[in-house]
Amino acid sequence: MHVAAKTGIARVVWLSVLFIWWGYLVPAPAQTYYFTTIAGQAGVPGYADGTNNQAQFNRPSEVTLDAAGALYVADTLNNTIRKLTPVGHDWVVSTVAGLPGVIGSQDGATNQAEFYRPNGIAQDAAGNLFIADHNNDTLRKLAPTGATWIVSTIAGLAGTSGTNDGFNTNALFRIPTGITVDTNGNIFVADTANQSIRKAAAVGTDWSVTTIAGAPMDYGFQDGLNDAALFDYPYGIASGPDDALYVTDAGNNALRRIAPVTGGWRTTTIANSSGNIGHSDGAALQATFNTPNGLILDSATNIFVTDQSNDTIRKLTYNGRGWDVSTIGGVAGVRGARDGAGTNALFYLPWGIAVDRAGALYIADAYNHTIRRGVPLITLQVAVSASQLTVTWPASPAGFTLESSPSLSAGATWIAITDGIVLVGNQYQFTAPASGWAMYYRLKR
Repeated sequence: MHVAAKTGIARVVWLSVLFIWWGYLVPAPAQTYYFTTIAGQAGVPGYADGTNNQAQFNRPSEVTLDAAGALYVADTLNNTIRKLTPVGHDWVVSTVAGLPGVIGSQDGATNQAEFYRPNGIAQDAAGNLFIADHNNDTLRKLAPTGATWIVSTIAGLAGTSGTNDGFNTNALFRIPTGITVDTNGNIFVADTANQSIRKAAAVGTDWSVTTIAGAPMDYGFQDGLNDAALFDYPYGIASGPDDALYVTDAGNNALRRIAPVTGGWRTTTIANSSGNIGHSDGAALQATFNTPNGLILDSATNIFVTDQSNDTIRKLTYNGRGWDVSTIGGVAGVRGARDGAGTNALFYLPWGIAVDRAGALYIADAYNHTIRRGVPLITLQVAVSASQLTVTWPASPAGFTLESSPSLSAGATWIAITDGIVLVGNQYQFTAPASGWAMYYRLKR
């Protein structure tokens, strides 16, 4: 009697197969991520539109996804906003705004607009893009109009840094970095050199900017309400389904959560309460990081973080009481441009990160000048008793169908299983009577 497990991966189909023979079990491997390079040339900075590695980037920073699966990138040292469109198995890169190599702050349509080290990028439900124009100290909006994009400045004054709250150009920023949009269309910004978190809310055609956390120009590491909280160069920011904000506090090597409460916004530390530099996994408050940068939440409220100076990708999973930290890509202290699964993949100061509805990750590998993709390898696990077979697999990511076949030959027929599957906690479970013949099971998307 014999059981074997095999896991394979393709661009559009993620596949996990278990060969079941009644009465015996070999555990399947743990879930991991497989990272590939989808655009750009590792170690070659430049500017070129095109397909896959024909395209070139120069220090890409933040990334965001639209509802159709296209990826938008702040191509920082090219001073442009780029788009990656999936076409079959390929990714076609185009420029949606900005002039490569030209520094400026001019508004206008598509290639009339100018940026100065654009960084944070986010999209609202209407398809508008919002940019933290890092060195211009401004917030910019890109509104799609047919085949073009209209760029406007919605807050801040180019070339003038400060801490002022207020409307439009009366509000001032100091090196804004991360940006996110909540479900109500409010914009939240990690105002990095002001050591604060700012909110921009639409009021008619105007934008009102307020400071919701942190004390401008006063850095430290302290939890608390509103300006009692202190930060040390907050970089990345993401809004969660719980209406809270999640922030990478880079100078403190920590992750912070900012939740709306009576009286304002309360900041708490959810990872690395010591603030020490390191790369330890485990319980989040004891885990350590080294200049965490980008972060994003998936639909199951897992948090994914680019641990930039560790050259790794980290994951935080909520266990009901707190967060557990694991490393899902890269090797701490080892820089490179290698594709592969888990620690076989290597990164070079990764920056922004996004996640799609199926759980795939998209990473701006900044100093490799490339865009990387991480696909979760879904693993089936099986338990067999004298009378019953039980197959389980993670409920996230979604969109997979369990299939079975008595053969792995090229012409094998796979039958979708629709009965007998139940959700138990965060896993799907399929049970069936054990039999005396061989059977293969797979997940297919």
